This record gives sequence, structure tokens and C-alpha cells, in this order.
Amino acid sequence: MSTKKVTVNLPEEQIQFLQSLAKKEGMTFTDALKRSINAERFFVEQKQNNRKILVEEQGHKLREIVRG
Repeated sequence: MSTKKVTVNLPEEQIQFLQSLAKKEGMTFTDALKRSINAERFFVEQKQNNRKILVEEQGHKLREIVRG
């Protein structure tokens, strides 16, 4: 896969989240950003394929994640 350098403007809160994630997981800021983009891609693909995403809460209660 080829890569291309991009510049983005993010709110400070999102930058702090990505920095924290990168530190916690032992990865670079760029890798944390890529992971976040891939997670969003997963959600979009599931919606396009009419799939539901369920979250199991305590007590084995399932809750559907609904996104706009």
C-alpha cells in the first residue's frame, strides 16, 4: 500500500485521545489515527451491508449500536 502525507486540523480533545491511545498501545500517533480510521471504515461497511453491531453489557444484555 502506498502512503501519502496529509495535514489535518483536529480539535485538541481528539489529539489528546490519539496521543493517549498511542502511548498506551506503544504505537505512533499516525498508527493510532490509522486505527481510528479503520474502525470508522468497519462501521460504515457494516451499515452498507445491512448488518447490526451489538454490544454486550453486564448481565449479558445486548444493545444495538445505532449511528446516524
